[in-house]
Amino acid sequence: MTAWLADQMLVYGSFGILAAVLLLPALEAALPVVGALLPGQTAVVLSGVLAWHGHVTVEAALLTALVGAVLGNLAGYAIGSRWKERLMARMTSRSRHRRVTERALGLIERRGGGAVFVGRFTAVLRTLVPTLCGATRMPLRRYLLWSVLSSAVWAPAFVLIGYVMGPAGPG
Repeated sequence: MTAWLADQMLVYGSFGILAAVLLLPALEAALPVVGALLPGQTAVVLSGVLAWHGHVTVEAALLTALVGAVLGNLAGYAIGSRWKERLMARMTSRSRHRRVTERALGLIERRGGGAVFVGRFTAVLRTLVPTLCGATRMPLRRYLLWSVLSSAVWAPAFVLIGYVMGPAGPG
């Protein structure tokens, strides 16, 4: 999967790389199904690898990953705010989904904005927390603060992980 994604990113050069780094984290947080198929974090790590190989600059990868993460979080929050009842009914319809959703809601209830921070670094929560924060009506200002803060730590961490792995990765 990773090799395929790297190949797809390289097809369109630096534009393709940066488009994937913007869109995949954004779609992952806004539409959880996409995140299950093509994790945004994988694209961000690959952007670091490809930056090491000179296909894009590290700065461009960092900025694009940050913007993609924040935009995706905001879209997920807006979806949760808009379609709360419909989403909550769907998320709790199956027992497996219900358990994960209830755990995420408990984290949001206990940690508030800290759940947004932790969620950014946890695969399943990264896809659920933005929507659930919107559905539970977390104040937008507080949500946005935690979203930007967590994304400002997450984006450089995973781009730089990829950059350090660069010599071993696809070029």
